[in-house]
Amino acid sequence: MDPGTIIAVLDLSSKVLSLIVKYYSDVKDAKEDMVRLKAELGAFHGILQRVQTLVQKYDATKLPSSTLLATAIETSLSDIEKMEQKLEPNKGKRAMSRVGFRALKWPFSKKEVVEHITGLEGHKTTLALALSSDQTSLVLGIDENVSQIQRDQNLAEQDRLLEKLLVADGATFDSYFRQYEPQCVQNTRVDLLRQIQAWNTEDDKCIFWLTGMAGTGKSTIARTVASAFADQQCLGASFFFSRGVGELGRATRFVSTLAHQLASLSPVLKQNISRAILDHETITRQGLRNQWKELILKPLSMPNIPKLTLTVVIDALDECEHEEDMKLILQLFVGARDLTVMKLKIFLTSRPDKPIRLGFQDMPEILHRSLLLHEIPRSVVERDIDVFLRHNLVKIRKDHNLLGDWPDDVNINLLVKKSDCLFIYIATVCRFVGDPHWRPQDRLSIVLESDDASSQHTAELDGMYMQILKLPLNNIPGEQDKSGWSKRFRHIVGSIVTLFDVISTTALAGVLGNVLVQEVNLTLDPLHSVLNIPRDRNLPIRLLHPSFRDFLINNKRCDDGRFYISQESAHMELSRSCLQLLAGTLKRDICNLRMPGTLIHEVQRSKIDHHLSRDVQYACRYWVDHLEQVSHERRVQIGLHDGGRFHVFLLEHFLHWLEALSLIGKLSEGVLLITKLEAMFDHNKHSALKAAVYDAKRFILSNRSIIEEAPLQSYVAALVFCPRQSVIKASCLNELPTWITRFPVVKDNWISSLQTLEGHTYIVAGVAFSCDGQLLASASFDKTVRLWDPATGVLQSDGRLLASASDDKTVRLWDPATGLLQSTLEGHTEEVTAVAFSGDGQLLAAASDDKTVRLWDPVTGVLQSTLEGHTNNVAAVAFSCDDQLLASASQDKTVRLWDPATGVLQSTLEGHTEAVTAVAFSGDGQLLASASWDQTVRLWDLATGVLQSTLEGHTNYVAAVAFSGDGRLLASASGDSTIRLWDLATRNLVQEFAAEGVHMLSFSPDQTQLETNRGRIQVSDYTEITSGRPILQSGCSLMLQENWLIWNGHKVLWLPSDWRPSCFAIRDNLIVMGHESGCVTFTELDSTSLSEIVEGGVCSTSAVGQESSQLAPF
Repeated sequence: MDPGTIIAVLDLSSKVLSLIVKYYSDVKDAKEDMVRLKAELGAFHGILQRVQTLVQKYDATKLPSSTLLATAIETSLSDIEKMEQKLEPNKGKRAMSRVGFRALKWPFSKKEVVEHITGLEGHKTTLALALSSDQTSLVLGIDENVSQIQRDQNLAEQDRLLEKLLVADGATFDSYFRQYEPQCVQNTRVDLLRQIQAWNTEDDKCIFWLTGMAGTGKSTIARTVASAFADQQCLGASFFFSRGVGELGRATRFVSTLAHQLASLSPVLKQNISRAILDHETITRQGLRNQWKELILKPLSMPNIPKLTLTVVIDALDECEHEEDMKLILQLFVGARDLTVMKLKIFLTSRPDKPIRLGFQDMPEILHRSLLLHEIPRSVVERDIDVFLRHNLVKIRKDHNLLGDWPDDVNINLLVKKSDCLFIYIATVCRFVGDPHWRPQDRLSIVLESDDASSQHTAELDGMYMQILKLPLNNIPGEQDKSGWSKRFRHIVGSIVTLFDVISTTALAGVLGNVLVQEVNLTLDPLHSVLNIPRDRNLPIRLLHPSFRDFLINNKRCDDGRFYISQESAHMELSRSCLQLLAGTLKRDICNLRMPGTLIHEVQRSKIDHHLSRDVQYACRYWVDHLEQVSHERRVQIGLHDGGRFHVFLLEHFLHWLEALSLIGKLSEGVLLITKLEAMFDHNKHSALKAAVYDAKRFILSNRSIIEEAPLQSYVAALVFCPRQSVIKASCLNELPTWITRFPVVKDNWISSLQTLEGHTYIVAGVAFSCDGQLLASASFDKTVRLWDPATGVLQSDGRLLASASDDKTVRLWDPATGLLQSTLEGHTEEVTAVAFSGDGQLLAAASDDKTVRLWDPVTGVLQSTLEGHTNNVAAVAFSCDDQLLASASQDKTVRLWDPATGVLQSTLEGHTEAVTAVAFSGDGQLLASASWDQTVRLWDLATGVLQSTLEGHTNYVAAVAFSGDGRLLASASGDSTIRLWDLATRNLVQEFAAEGVHMLSFSPDQTQLETNRGRIQVSDYTEITSGRPILQSGCSLMLQENWLIWNGHKVLWLPSDWRPSCFAIRDNLIVMGHESGCVTFTELDSTSLSEIVEGGVCSTSAVGQESSQLAPF
């Protein structure tokens, strides 16, 4: 379509319209015809302008109705030209100017006007239809483009979210560094692979556990299975554990790595998993249980999920470094049974280690099937090994251009017998014999000539390893040179099998310091049969099989002193060389950040890796760990003493080390490393070192949060506000910032607060220790519960759950290892007042002001039952020791006993005259104690529900009760500021302690102490009390009262206004205080020094203090 034609028609129609107007004003007749023709031509002109606009904006040739438009426009041009000729006859200009339009007549008859109007209507209709079609098409095209853009944006956003998943590099079966690892040779493991295939397609059991001893071929089978499932498009994900290989030896990235793989399988899974990440921003930092729920189970349970079965392949679970993680992973897999639309199966391999065996024993048989490789008939395994061996020999013959049938069947059969059903033996033999630098015949002769008479299962394998190690010595002429090679072997290979993480040959040379890269390569070159040594010197060296390490460090298996690796010696050398490397490398602002306020997230990782090479990063993280593996005497020998290299390092490079740890994101590890170092030497003999290590510990604990965020603040805020007499500060005065001309006044020494835990944003309302003192919980009005390690200020895994009850009507389950939410239990309609776990951890009971008790499965979060019957708020719940009964205490003045398995009410205990506040079961399950606002404790016979006795004497409500483990004592804590001990045989009061604000109470395992939220109370031998009311004794050895810390009844430390707590918890000589600022501070007292002060009569006695809001221990 020619745009010029449109312009011509528009110009002509404009001219005709103008002529009609002239006729209308100057010609008197046919006015009606003129109006009609003008109106129609005007309408036509208008629609033609729209066509022109469309053509100008878009390529006319791309308009779907362009042909129709062109025909209509050309026809209309012809018709309008005819109209123009009649309206403006060809007359000379002089005639027209002389007579004007008044001399003319309207040229059209009514019939002609109708014809022209009809024609214009037709052209207009045609143009309108074509225009509508083109505009619609263009709009749809634009919408499609917009939709495509939106789809692209959604995919990009999904990719961005998935990048947040922490993925363990090299975990998948087809990862780069596993590309040369073998799969099962054709015609081997035939029956086994058939069984696995049948399980995957036909068996309802969701877990297949393949187990066997080291070297039986589990990983090869796992790779084969994963590859087959991938070809069949039913592989969901894979994770191959590998001990000592960074994240592959830990479970921290296990779930997120699986989720990342699942997301790549389909757009639906990608959408669901990325949505889960969006909805739970901190999911990658939460516990494995919650990650599994949110990233795996929920996305696979969405309505948009297709109906199919995916299988996850997990290899070498036994190489996961923490036993608790192994157990937890098995527990997570059980949840796969609940998936209904998309089914998830798990194929798992491992050695038959105890944690895994016990995990499967606890798992219902209906969920899994097991196959033990070492129980497969020997004849079947030997046949497979024969096929495997012949397959590899064919390749060796081809690579070495060997003719004939070498080796003969006799020698092949001998090798099969020598393998003792261990595939790793044959694999090692083939690598050894096939070495391109040697004649295969000669090497095979070496293998066949070895004859280990040992009865050990690994005897032939050990002999094979010994032959590999001895061979290089045959090419070294002198004994002195042989001794030098052996020494270098122990130094280099000993380091490889002792390292806490894999590193490259270049990094290894850097860590060892006194070895060149060329020396490392020359030493390792003959060991390709047992080590994976990449050509790229920046890739890590790896053991081909963990059995080689097992062999080298066992002097009974490796009985040649030239090759035996003493782990202690290797650790000692590594600790010394790591420290030497750090001392020669670390410096202030090693990454040239320049600005002291530069935040860690503003620094590119590539820049950090450039300035802190892999060997330096390794040394930063592990120098203390290597030292820890060395005996006390040898530590002193290598410099752990006053003035020794480790002491000097702390004085000269401690701040540099903290900066480096912050840059590589491992500062929290530094806290633990200094704590370890503190326990490695005799403090009495090395007082200067003790002072330096103590000061270093205080320095890092006090400044961890800011140094983690801004590495260079090690030299600014941390050093400026450090006490004047700090050992670290005194040794680092030259590091103080020169741009500060007037320094703030600081204290002379460290304050007694060990560290400040920051994170709460509002008043801390309660703090409490776990029963073992290893964890601290703090509750705040900022609506959070935070879990801390009192020793380091960071969290460590213990595999348990913490339950918190809230007035928001929910119960929340937290992972103490991360302090992050595992699940939220909803259902109560009023405030939740108390929670309790059953002894086996299978149930969680929650009491509420809605007058009910609800029982949940804490693993799945599913409500098991709702116990109804109380007529007022429920204040407390407790399980019996055998979990057969659940007691609930209520403001309706009753205690109700329930069967937690069925939810059926067993009995109602009535007798209290006020609300019941607490309940406790005796260890033998014979008695129940109940505490009440009626100032009494009542004892009930659980068998009959009959009240046995009422313990009276408290003058205020009773808040807590507890039985001793041996069943001889009962303790009760009251609002009258006392704790009373009762003899259960006589029901008499035998001991009384002054202790205000106690609402949590339990006996220590040995019955010698009472654990309370106010601290520990020593329990005397009550049999010494003869008669009358016992003397009121001072309660806890350490307590807080009226702004004073009280130790054994003596005022020892006054707290300034800025340090006075809103709540506190005490354990031994450690007091933890929560403050209105949202901080949690620690203060620890030295009991030995305090005893000396008290004996000198310096302190005065004080009464007991005031109550504080608390969080219950867990």
